[in-house]
Amino acid sequence: MNCPRCHSELQKEFYHKFICFRCPDCGGRLMTVGGLRNLSADRKFVDLLWKTVRYDKPEPGNARCSGCGEIMRKATLPLKGIELELDVCVKCQTVWFDPSELERIPLPEPPKPDDLPPGAKEKLALARLQLESDRISGIYRSADETGPNAPDEGWQYLAALLGFPVEKNAPEVRATPWITWSLALACLLVFLLTCLHPELIEEWGFIPAEWQRNGGLTLLSSMLLHGGAGHLIGNLYFLLVFGDNVEDETGKIGYLLLILLSGLCALSLHSMLDPRSTIPCIGASGFISGVIACYAVCFPKVKLTFLLGWGWLRAVSLRNGLWLPVPAWIAFLLWLILQGFMAYATNEAKGGGTAYLAHLGGALPGLFAGFLLRVWKHDQERRP
Repeated sequence: MNCPRCHSELQKEFYHKFICFRCPDCGGRLMTVGGLRNLSADRKFVDLLWKTVRYDKPEPGNARCSGCGEIMRKATLPLKGIELELDVCVKCQTVWFDPSELERIPLPEPPKPDDLPPGAKEKLALARLQLESDRISGIYRSADETGPNAPDEGWQYLAALLGFPVEKNAPEVRATPWITWSLALACLLVFLLTCLHPELIEEWGFIPAEWQRNGGLTLLSSMLLHGGAGHLIGNLYFLLVFGDNVEDETGKIGYLLLILLSGLCALSLHSMLDPRSTIPCIGASGFISGVIACYAVCFPKVKLTFLLGWGWLRAVSLRNGLWLPVPAWIAFLLWLILQGFMAYATNEAKGGGTAYLAHLGGALPGLFAGFLLRVWKHDQERRP
């Protein structure tokens, strides 16, 4: 772990028998919220600190968490009549103390000497040290066995076994992603309907040679249709994993516009390649490509972890903890190269299959929207 201030490597040490991590250059210290609660004699101060950063969501500070890399939240609270400004990471539950700040935390009164003989006191102290040492060793051993790049939640292991990327250190979603959830539910309901009536795919799928069918509504209906369970599961996974952050970043109206433009651009590029094609084009991957592109531009440093191996070899990798973390922008660049190569190697317009160039068409509005958001945020940060 590195110092949030000067980025020097932190060194583990004990402060009044509690573990902390100290920067050898600036002298700051990093401690967990649980350790601070055990250290401090004023439990109410620690509870108020955590409540402030967890629920009041104060403005971000200028320190970046050494564990997850996110900007830590800054909280200013009175302590013994004097304000104390601390940086807290909600995700890692750690607190950063600048030099001499940790010394201001009140310590509990030392226990009164009991009537035990000196030999019994020494044995009791050694037993407590051994228990604490075993606890710390267990924590570090568990972390080493799991690996820093392993998923945080159980369901993500199943996604990794299926070959999907697992999202790591993603920004916290500030609002409920109602649009993303509604789109996923609509795709699921329409798929169940087409299982009962397969002819709906042919009737409501988008055909470039007959784009005006059903009053042109196939431009929209085709985005909710899927040809199979695998097609549906893959699209819903990427929509739910990446869509919530993009919806949170763009806002509800902007997100709806992004979905609509990405889907229309995907179908337009697909039609331009072979306007006489009579093969129905279906699937949500067109507008999901726009969501993925916007995500990669807005959150380029978010890690996407892949389980190494192919097929049954992933189970071996899972057992041995073989995970490959890739920044989102690099993963998106590799995705673009793959789509271009597959579009060149196949002829989906004539023979059917996956419309890879339609994916590239859907990604264009996402790239444009992502860059607009980054320019706008940069302009907002520069304003006083």
